[in-house]
Amino acid sequence: MIDSAVADQADSDQPTRRALFSAGVIGAALAMAGSRSASAAANGLSEGDAALVGFAISLELTARDLYDAAIAAGATGQVWSVLREQHESYAQRLAGIAGIPGDIRNDEIFDALVSGFKGATRSAAFEFENVAAATHTELLGVVTDGAAAKSIASIIAIESRHATLLAELAGMADNYDALFHNTATALSPEA
Repeated sequence: MIDSAVADQADSDQPTRRALFSAGVIGAALAMAGSRSASAAANGLSEGDAALVGFAISLELTARDLYDAAIAAGATGQVWSVLREQHESYAQRLAGIAGIPGDIRNDEIFDALVSGFKGATRSAAFEFENVAAATHTELLGVVTDGAAAKSIASIIAIESRHATLLAELAGMADNYDALFHNTATALSPEA
């Protein structure tokens, strides 16, 4: 979750970081987009937006697969399958808007995080949901298509709620910074 009081404060390195993120996301995502851009352009998205949405889709599919890994490693309770299903549905929604396949996860991100999901599941999931919310927040600042932006904005709200729930499950219910302040760094396609 984002603390609006902190978000409103001027941050001297924010414009530089945001500009670098935007340039990196667009450049790398365009390279990843390949044939996706042509089909997305037919649905009205620019090549840049198609690449950004493609990256968002891959992040959501990565989340789905991380929750699958947690479940396979013995994470119990309905919450894990619900989180898994929600991330898969976000990928499908974005794919439908963009007109691109929703079938490719980000293997680099998955490989970097899967051991945490197989072990300290609750804290790893809490951290990931904050990273996902921060990443989508950055994407929201650069995507220009209205339908894609609305979908990404709704994903941010839900992933912030996921983080709050997971903080509670991880025993951080009395840590108000963890519950109400997202300090996670956004991912870029190079992450």
